[in-house]
This record gives sequence, structure tokens and C-alpha cells, in this order.
Amino acid sequence: MDGLSQPTPTVRSGSRRRAWLAAGLAFVAFALALVIMVRNRQPVARRISLTAGYDGTTRALIARALAADLHAHGFALEIVNSESTGDELERVESGAVDFALVSGAFRISAFEHVREVAPLFPEALHLLARQELADQLLVSLRALRGRTVDLGPSDSATAGLASEILEFAEVPCARERAVGTCFASNLDVDELQRLVSTGDSAALPDAIFHLATVPSTLATELVQTHGYALVALPFAQAFRLGAMIRDSAPRDPGGEVERRYTQELAIPPFTYQIEPPVPQQPSPTVGARLLLVANESVSAATVEEVLEVIFESRFARIPEPPLHRTLLELPPRVPLHRGTIAFIGRSLPWISANDVDRLSNTLSVLGALVGGGLFLWQGWRQRRSARLDELFGKYQLQIAALEGRVVELELSADIALDPLITLQRDLLQLKGEALARYAAGDLGSQATLTDLLVPLNAARDHVGSLLLHVRQNLEQQAETQGRSAEEVWDEAVERSEEPV
Repeated sequence: MDGLSQPTPTVRSGSRRRAWLAAGLAFVAFALALVIMVRNRQPVARRISLTAGYDGTTRALIARALAADLHAHGFALEIVNSESTGDELERVESGAVDFALVSGAFRISAFEHVREVAPLFPEALHLLARQELADQLLVSLRALRGRTVDLGPSDSATAGLASEILEFAEVPCARERAVGTCFASNLDVDELQRLVSTGDSAALPDAIFHLATVPSTLATELVQTHGYALVALPFAQAFRLGAMIRDSAPRDPGGEVERRYTQELAIPPFTYQIEPPVPQQPSPTVGARLLLVANESVSAATVEEVLEVIFESRFARIPEPPLHRTLLELPPRVPLHRGTIAFIGRSLPWISANDVDRLSNTLSVLGALVGGGLFLWQGWRQRRSARLDELFGKYQLQIAALEGRVVELELSADIALDPLITLQRDLLQLKGEALARYAAGDLGSQATLTDLLVPLNAARDHVGSLLLHVRQNLEQQAETQGRSAEEVWDEAVERSEEPV
């Protein structure tokens, strides 16, 4: 026993060493992962730049409102002036500007390094016309033929949408005056604002397209100062559905837009004037959502904090209804910025409903497999137990038969050597067979073997005692005959081994 107990401390100390080694390796792996994560996480850039197009527009006012809230959260935002939507995206594409506010209808996908950060407010396409022309446009947009129409700056979302609207309404528009067409102009915003500020209404175009957040500062001046009226564009759904059978193509002088990203909007009554009301009733029009985009190289941490300001500051309450994080669930126009993906991941539960469903289905399948496996295992176990019981019973019957033979010999008048030797051999053969079946695994546990060996050994000891009694009788016989006991015993054994 002492020899067996000595290795135990060594085994336990080895197990402890392996456990400590595993714990140490796990700690090192965790530390390395933490270091890699910290090194890969770019810091928040506190000085960032944003372009929202021309200064003085409603979009520029939105940019300044965002700059104020970002400043309150430790950012220094530089607002950069741009000439058009295309110019904004080119600046972001090159990395000259970090962020931009652009129309979601513009073909942003043409810019490889531009990523979507968040959809914001919807912008409405305003069609403003002189009062006498506006009355005719209520009947048909074809009244624009022969008139001067400002489509907006070249390479802008306004110009692209205006060109598509006129084509949809079957109103051809060209840069040169011609019969049956409207005369297209592409006034820059600053030039249009200069014409508006001079007060010379005659110098202004007959009709003006302008894409802006409601209310628009330019539309307000045109209505209140120059007597322009707002013209409804009530075919937004049909216009958007037209993209299903026709791809929008870039047209001079318009910018590139995609109809399927437009939406139906309504400008509320009294938005631009109270007396008389402009518009008098909700004015339907075509619109598109304003998007915040960024260069893909802007750090994810910076984008995350900018989004936090957008959705959790006063900026979110500028429109009605206010901006909400659920806007990020809208299908993106272009791939999302990795900072946006990380920001969305903050609010996602660790386990979603889909995960629960998948887990439930997996557990159901596993439950069925485990249940079936347990049933088969239990059946196999019962069958094996039945075979063991049958084999054990067979051996018990053989042992009982041998014990019966021992008792018969013991009760006989003259105990002969031959049957005792045969009985002893049968006992040894049965014991050898039982040990072989145990070694092969047919007898199950050691307890079963013990239950067999105990009566076998008892029967063997009983036969041994009878053999000792016979030997004593033979020794007495040898003494009477004057012979040696060994000689008499050998003769008796030889007679027992002779074939019958």
C-alpha cells in the first residue's frame, strides 16, 4: 500500500502545474488581444471638416446647428463651402473633407471611398414660379415651354431631379431657346441669391427648381419678396416607380440622380406665408433624404461620437418628427462606415430573436437526437444486462450442480478418489472459463466475478478437504500393508486417470 500511495503527490503537483500553465497562457492571450484591440482602435479626431454645399442655404444652416452641438461635445468643426453635390462628394472622396451633407438621390455609389454615416432629414424639391405662370402649371407642367427655368447648379442633385422631372412630364428643356422647349439655366446658388437680394424680380427666371429642407430660406424670400408661388408636384410615386422600367441616365445640364431613391413628401400649409397662405393646403412634391457621408479613412471612433451627438443632442429635434436611431435601420445607399456599424452594434442585444429561434431549433434537434440516443443506449444496456444475467445464471447453475456432486460424494459410504479428482478438475475448468469471460468483458463488473468465484472457491476448498480425508485413509492403508504412503497414493491416482 505504501508503494502505491507514493506517486499521488507527484500526480497532483503535475496537475496543478498544468492548470497554472493553462491559466497563464489564457492570460497572455487575453492581454495580447487587448493590446491589439487598443492599437487598432484609432483615436477620436477632435478637429473635423464638413461640407454642406453653398453657404446661406438651409442645408448650411443645418451644418451650423450640427457644428454648435459638436462644439459642445469637444469637437471643432470646420464648414467648407462647395459648388455642387458632385463637388462635395469629390472633396470627401479625395479626403480633403471628412464629412458631407448630400442628397440621397444623387449617384453616390460612383465614389469608391465614400461611406454612408447616417440618413437625416428629408429634403423637398421646390418648384417656384411667377404667380401668373403658377396658375397655368396647376393644369400642366407643359406651360413651362417657352419659359426660362432654372434647374439648379450643374452637377447637383437639384439639377438632376429637375431634369428628370421635366422629362417625366414630357417638357423638353435646352440651353438654347427653341420652339416647344423651355430655356434651361444653371444658376449657382450664390448667383441666384444675389439676384434675389437685389430685389429685381424681372432678372429672375420664370420658374426655379430648388431642393432643400423645409422650410427653405431661398423659397421664403422668393415667395415673400418676389411674389413667387409654390407649384405642387403630385406624381412622386409614379416618378419613382418609373425607375423600375427605365434607368436614370446623367443628362446635361443636370447631375446624376436615381429615381428609386426619391420619396413622396408634402410641404405643410402656411410654411412660406400666412396671408395669403403659401401653400394653401399640403403641397405634394418629390423629395429625397439628406445623408451624412464620410471618407472611409475617418476613424470609427470619430464617427461613433458624431452619431452620438446627432441622435442625442438638440440637433435631433430640429425636424418633426425628431431624428431617431431607427433611421439607421433603413437600407443604406452605399456601404456603411465602420463607425456606423459599431454604433449600431451598441444597441443590439447580445441574443436576438433570430438567435433565440435558431437556438430553440438547435436544442429541439439536439433534444431529439439525445433522447433517441438515450433510448438506444438504455435498450442496449438492458439487453447487455439481460445477457449478463443469463450468463451469470448459467454459471450459478453449473456451480450448484458441482456443489451437489460434492455433497453426494461427502454423504456416500465410501469416498472414492476418482470422482473427487474429476470434480476438482471440473471446478478448475469452470473457474478458468469464468476468468476468461471476465477478461473479455462478458461478465461486466468485478462484483459479478466475485459473486461467481466465492462459491467456486468454497466448492474447491470442500473438495480439497475431502481429498485430504481420502489421503489420510490411503496412508492408513499403506501403513497396514507396510508400504509407503506415496506409493499407495500414486497407484490410486493412476487408477483414476485410466480410461473407463
